[in-house]
Amino acid sequence: MNTEKTVRKQAKKVLEGNRSVIISEIMVAVLAFLTGLFAFSLAMSVAGLYGVKNPNQTQQMLTMIFGLVFFAFVVVCLPLINGVYRSVCNVVRGRECSSLDVFYYYKKPKLFFKSVILDVISVGLFFIISGLLNVFNYLSAVSDKIIDNSPSLTAVVAVLLVLAFIVSTAVVVVCYIIFVHYTFLAYGFNEHLPLGIYLPRMMAFSIKNFIPTIKLFIGFIGWAALCFFVVPAFYAVPYFLTTSAMSAKWLFELEGSRDIIC
Repeated sequence: MNTEKTVRKQAKKVLEGNRSVIISEIMVAVLAFLTGLFAFSLAMSVAGLYGVKNPNQTQQMLTMIFGLVFFAFVVVCLPLINGVYRSVCNVVRGRECSSLDVFYYYKKPKLFFKSVILDVISVGLFFIISGLLNVFNYLSAVSDKIIDNSPSLTAVVAVLLVLAFIVSTAVVVVCYIIFVHYTFLAYGFNEHLPLGIYLPRMMAFSIKNFIPTIKLFIGFIGWAALCFFVVPAFYAVPYFLTTSAMSAKWLFELEGSRDIIC
């Protein structure tokens, strides 16, 4: 049995009896973000700001205000994700966890702001870098113009768009691994380390352990596809997060990073 299969088997075993807790925490986080999105969409709709081609100054101001409020709401909700990661990290260490642990990082102001700062930096870098390297968006912006000028290139452009989408998806996965994956897991294992240590240390760690991480991700491609039907996600997401935490625990131990999984 290879390492990835062993990790998945161990993750599945420790997840038994804790799956409902992890699912409930994920649901709380998802519902929080969806509530904010719904409120933002409703405010924009009531104010008549959708579909406005030439907004006046008042409309621009309202759009900016609504956008800032929504952004602030998302930032405030980010520690919920940390709570989910902390729970799966506790599960792989054999510790008890409860559904209320999703709110763990709201218990103390210092812990809350530490979580928010770490999340904003790591998630911000993820979106900025992956956005700048998104060749699919660049090609999509000029594809119509290319086809209009040279209709004979339609098939070529279609193939290039498919290739660009694959490349852009790969870039998103790589950026997630480097900036978010191990950073959130390390913080889930131990929130007491100095704030400035997590991201630089985990970026180096993720690059060093990139191949094992990719192998782990590849093992969940089928589950990711099934999540399109929503219901399988209730099984796949907790399974993936727990497997990721179990894999990280193994790698941290092999690297001698016991200060993280203490």
